[in-house]
Amino acid sequence: MNIAMDLSQKEELEIRKSIAITNMKRLVIGLTITALMEIFIIIFHDLPGIRSSESADKWIYISYLILHGIISVLGLYFAVYFRIVTKRELARSICFYENCVYFILGIILLSITLITGLDQFTTGQIVAFGVNIIYSGLVIIIKKPYNNIMYITCFLTFIIEMIVFQKNKDILFSHLMNGAFFFVSAYFLAKFVYNNQVSHLHKNMKLEESNKKLQYLSNYDLLTEIPNRRYFKEQLEKVLMDKYTTCKSYIVVMDIDFFKKINDKYGHPVGDEILKQFAKLVEENITSDDLVARFGGEEFIIFISHMENENIEERVDSLRKVIEKNEFKVGDTIIKITSSFGISILDGAGELNFEKAYRFADEALYQAKESGRNKIHLIKNYDV
Repeated sequence: MNIAMDLSQKEELEIRKSIAITNMKRLVIGLTITALMEIFIIIFHDLPGIRSSESADKWIYISYLILHGIISVLGLYFAVYFRIVTKRELARSICFYENCVYFILGIILLSITLITGLDQFTTGQIVAFGVNIIYSGLVIIIKKPYNNIMYITCFLTFIIEMIVFQKNKDILFSHLMNGAFFFVSAYFLAKFVYNNQVSHLHKNMKLEESNKKLQYLSNYDLLTEIPNRRYFKEQLEKVLMDKYTTCKSYIVVMDIDFFKKINDKYGHPVGDEILKQFAKLVEENITSDDLVARFGGEEFIIFISHMENENIEERVDSLRKVIEKNEFKVGDTIIKITSSFGISILDGAGELNFEKAYRFADEALYQAKESGRNKIHLIKNYDV
């Protein structure tokens, strides 16, 4: 079963990015260790072998030196390169970095396979081939067709080397059988690791998506898509704790005048659409520093801050005029509405301060309605 077939394009891209990051982190460690080991082997095995071997055998140790040198140089280079790659660069060129990961892994596996061929002249072992090919399938997350290309290329190279370099038929047969076991084990191990990682990441993405939906449902009013009462109070507390200054802040409570008549005359679906358009209009006419929420029914609340050099009544009245002039269109019906506003000063952070400011703003809203609606009323002190 191809797990990728069940993924959306966005999910697949995110999974590829996550896998690339994981692979590069693992390769930074693995390549550094490998490069240092290869340098150690060059110093204590290859160079002494070149000096002490007979002329006819020097090519073996020179070949060792070249292959170990390739692994150490490329290993150090890509270890440093992967270390400095940023997530932003990775997001822009995910395909390029995927190819880099598979390129360096393929080069190292092929080099080790060639070294295994040289080992037939010295130790006669294939341990390096077996350990590294299985280890790569276990540690590095390799997807199709890269796993097929790498493992089949290495295994075919291994077979050719054994046939050419290993003259003992019994050892040749044993090596071919063991090599086939290593190849099959690495191939299916790599496939299992990749599919398991994709499945794990996909489940995490779905869980994260579900959590975001639950958080949204908890924080936002589903009809108007603006914050609800609880989330408004939570965000307000954060804003006041982080940014509260000597500038005055205000709580503005407002509702739609005669909204019940709209519901009675046009029906609740039309009323709901009016609420949605009303919320959007208010959002478009407040600043990024302000907070707005639906407090219930046709009642909305706004937190307005940084009013040091601006008149709050002029500010709110400009919003009232925007609402008054706006035409709310629902289907073929155009409805004109007005709103009343109550304003009070918010005297610092804390639940008690907010509740007090809200009570006075609500009282101010009542006064605005009593004075004829489509008005604003500011309580300038707390002597209500």
